[in-house]
Amino acid sequence: DENTYNVGAWGACYKGIFQASVFIHNVDRCQEMADWEILDYKGQARFVRAYYYWLLLRKYGPVPLLPDEGLDYTSDYDDLAIQRSSYDECVEYIESEMLLAAKDLPLNRALNQGSRPTRGAALAARARALLYSASPINNPRPGEADKFSDMVDYDGNCLMSQEYNEYKWAKAAAAARDVMELP
Repeated sequence: DENTYNVGAWGACYKGIFQASVFIHNVDRCQEMADWEILDYKGQARFVRAYYYWLLLRKYGPVPLLPDEGLDYTSDYDDLAIQRSSYDECVEYIESEMLLAAKDLPLNRALNQGSRPTRGAALAARARALLYSASPINNPRPGEADKFSDMVDYDGNCLMSQEYNEYKWAKAAAAARDVMELP
């Protein structure tokens, strides 16, 4: 809910990311569901996981991307500490997960399933993440002063792009077209 997002977004989102990952890795073992249901549920879980990363990225900037197989919570703190991924790496992950989700999600849902994601929702979220990535705040134009150049990881690598990339605009436009061309 909105209060959870405002107060404890970090913990709530990472909890959701973990739960979605566990679900994705284990739903195939369910014998009671048909194959199409499993694909739909996997698509929903991928959508949710990517959307949680999108919420985190919008609120905090670059965030750590957890390994898909999860973490061993009994490990030492140093083994559990994960560096932030770059902004571009986060967007690439969100884009790829939304594409995978869209492949398995239906075009439409029944009225009683209106809160569940559709192919259009996944492709639209992907397009929005790519649009933000191409925007001047995250894709500085040539000659602009460095933005967020002091936001670095432990190795000194800049987490925000410092070079303009025209291709980001083309990618965002293509993603938006994918949404517009849905039946």
